[in-house]
Amino acid sequence: MEQLFESCGILASFLATFIEGEILLLTSIISAKMGYFNFYIGLSAAFLGAYIKDLIKFALVKKHGQKLLAKKPKLEHKLDNASSWFDKKPFVFLSIYRLMYGFSTVVLMLAGLKNVSFLRFAIHSAISVGIWIIVVGSIGYFCAELMLEKMNFVSEHKLEVIGVLAGLGLLYWFFVKRPWEKHCYVPIPEQT
Repeated sequence: MEQLFESCGILASFLATFIEGEILLLTSIISAKMGYFNFYIGLSAAFLGAYIKDLIKFALVKKHGQKLLAKKPKLEHKLDNASSWFDKKPFVFLSIYRLMYGFSTVVLMLAGLKNVSFLRFAIHSAISVGIWIIVVGSIGYFCAELMLEKMNFVSEHKLEVIGVLAGLGLLYWFFVKRPWEKHCYVPIPEQT
C-alpha cells in the first residue's frame, strides 16, 4: 500500500505542474514533506511535468502562433508591446521566464513567434524550470510546517473563514465593481 501511495504522489507531482503550476507544486511538496513520497523524486517529477508542458506549448506556438495572431489582433498588439523588452535580452528572459509570474506565457509565445530554435528553447527552458523548481520547492519545503499549521486553523474555523471571505467578496463587489451602474444607468435630471 505504501508503494502505491508513493507512486500516486509522484504521478500527482508530475500532473500538478503539467496542469497548473505553483499552488499544486506547493501541495505536492507539502505531501512529500509529510512523508507520503520521496521529496527529491517528487521534485524531479514536478520538473518533468512543467518542462514537458512548456515544450508542448512552445511547439504549438511555433506551429500555430501566426494563425492565432491572425484571429486575435488584440493579442498581437499586446505581444508587439512586450516584444521590445524581449528583443533586448531574449535568452535572459528565456532562462528566468518561469519566475516571471503572469508573463511566462508571454515570453513563451514571443520565443515561438521570434523563431527561437527548439533546441535553444529546450535548453533555456530546462534552466528556467530548474530555477523555478528550486525556488518554489525550497519555499514549500521550509514553510511546509507553517502552511500545515495554517491549514489546521482554517479547517477548525472553516465557517468563520468562509464568512469573512464571502463578506470581503461582497464588499469588493459592492464598492468596486458596482454592476448596476454599468447596466442600469438612469441619468438624474438637472435642476434649473
